[in-house]
Amino acid sequence: MKTMMMAFIAIAIAGSAQALTLKEKKQLADWQTYLTSADQSYVKSVKDKCGIDIPVSIEEKFTTTFMAENANAASYCDTPRSTLSSMCDDATSKAEIVKKVKKITCKLGKAEEATFKLSGTELIFTVGVKASNLDDKAKEFFEKNL
Repeated sequence: MKTMMMAFIAIAIAGSAQALTLKEKKQLADWQTYLTSADQSYVKSVKDKCGIDIPVSIEEKFTTTFMAENANAASYCDTPRSTLSSMCDDATSKAEIVKKVKKITCKLGKAEEATFKLSGTELIFTVGVKASNLDDKAKEFFEKNL
């Protein structure tokens, strides 16, 4: 019983240490708003060019790391949607995009990581705060995997 109680306390302490501050919560909300706002992100562009909505979700874990580096996580996470939007100018690409990509999930990766994976119709984009050449990497992935 005592061991079980100690494990519970350790889990509770670890969970509270990872909770976002008010400033971080506000930043995360701003990034989430950016990713859903047709005025700021590629929501409208992908809808206009590809004829579909491709929602982008962002993990809460981005907040602390990206704020520490003064980086915009939403901009990083919107890269695949931006690339898909530009690829829809070509009819063959557009047909494949519409068929194969319905959602983008953005996950925090190691500092320089930028990887893409299709899981059904969900694109999982794992990216770190120091990743570079994201547009090129996204286009290369899509051209090989769609």
